[in-house]
Amino acid sequence: MTGIDGKQYVLSDFVGQGKWVLANVWATACPYCRSELFDLSNFHEAHYLDDAMVIGLTLELTDFSMPDREHVAQFSEDHLIEYPVLLVDKPLVEQVIGKPVDIIPVTFFYNPEGKLVYLLKGVLTEDIIETVMARKSSTYEEAWAKEVPPEYQPQ
Repeated sequence: MTGIDGKQYVLSDFVGQGKWVLANVWATACPYCRSELFDLSNFHEAHYLDDAMVIGLTLELTDFSMPDREHVAQFSEDHLIEYPVLLVDKPLVEQVIGKPVDIIPVTFFYNPEGKLVYLLKGVLTEDIIETVMARKSSTYEEAWAKEVPPEYQPQ
């Protein structure tokens, strides 16, 4: 995966390094994704030196294709995003995560040992993050957030 800094990354650069990792799949044009930015940034800022971090896996909203690096870099700067932001498309993110991505925003939680333990479909909040981390479970679970874009509402 290419970062907005132009460097190449793999998931293991972040996951399995003794910290919780929240891999948030989002798009700059997604209003629901933008509503998460404050909580994600606050959480990352409060935890990245200690026990957890956020990585943003960014794709295009309309067709889940690869986004423009310069656009995402400028958006990240304008919105004061301090966590790593990487560029992905649907096939790449599904290959990297190992799970289908059919909704954004969606967040994958990896425990400090590097195991995927939780998937949240919909808008993430700091309260949800803290609740998932407090569980300390190594069993994989999926859940729907209270706020989900209408086009992705569960049937």
